[in-house]
Amino acid sequence: MAGGKLIMPLAAAAPAQACDTSRGRRFRVRGTWLLLLAPIAAFDAILFLTPLGTLVSSSMQNQAYQRVLEDPLVIKSLINTFEISAVSTLVTIVSGYLLAWAIWRSSALTRVVLFALVLLPFWTGVLVKNFAWAVLLQDNGLVNDALQGLGFTDHPLTLLHNRFAVVLGMVHYLLPYAVFPIFAALAAIDNRLELAARSLGAGELSVFRRVILPLTVPGVSAAGLLVFIISTGFFITPVVLGGPGDQMIANQIDFYTMELTDFAGASALALVLTAIVSVLVAVYQRILRAGGAHEVG
Repeated sequence: MAGGKLIMPLAAAAPAQACDTSRGRRFRVRGTWLLLLAPIAAFDAILFLTPLGTLVSSSMQNQAYQRVLEDPLVIKSLINTFEISAVSTLVTIVSGYLLAWAIWRSSALTRVVLFALVLLPFWTGVLVKNFAWAVLLQDNGLVNDALQGLGFTDHPLTLLHNRFAVVLGMVHYLLPYAVFPIFAALAAIDNRLELAARSLGAGELSVFRRVILPLTVPGVSAAGLLVFIISTGFFITPVVLGGPGDQMIANQIDFYTMELTDFAGASALALVLTAIVSVLVAVYQRILRAGGAHEVG
């Protein structure tokens, strides 16, 4: 019995010692990760948080928010920004889905060629692409010549310096940002699901609507969010391809900075745009989560 009394406390102390050892190991691992993340945190603080703090401080001067929000040109530019971004996002997602689908269904060699064509815009500057579209869409450009040669019209169409040209230029730039997330979602689909649906009598449209499309919703939503956020910051495309009524908020920020030298107003505009986009992104994510929860339920 005396030996048993000695053994029991030792047996009870062993799990506690193992727990302390495990906890110490976790603290060391966590400390190592924090040490590795320290340079990234310092880099982020210097290059992002410091300018952001300066921007916030500058926007608080001279009633900047009140001045810019009472400017009708700013309101018009904000409306233009979200209208053009929404249309560009919709066109880009639909075009990107079709292109990603074609890549997914193609043979290995064709897939390489299509991927190269998708990647090509990444290797070309945005200014070059915009001026190329300006050359193609002008009254005596290749597009108007082709339309008149095919008999679709007997006079040059106004294809340049309007919203159509802005959306076209933006979609051309944004297309790769939609293709890759959607293709990743398509490539992750198990082929056996499609075969099982077909074996149960589902047609092509039914397979797409009830199997393929629901499984690609995460990729489509990620692509839509990415494309919309990038769209709200376009500056060069509205200047080169758009008209006076198609200027976006980035052009107003440039106007306040370069023409009016009103840095407080430009800072306020930048933060207003950031706040609006952040709210829209939060609402978008909430809707997606609600939709996912509804599907699971």
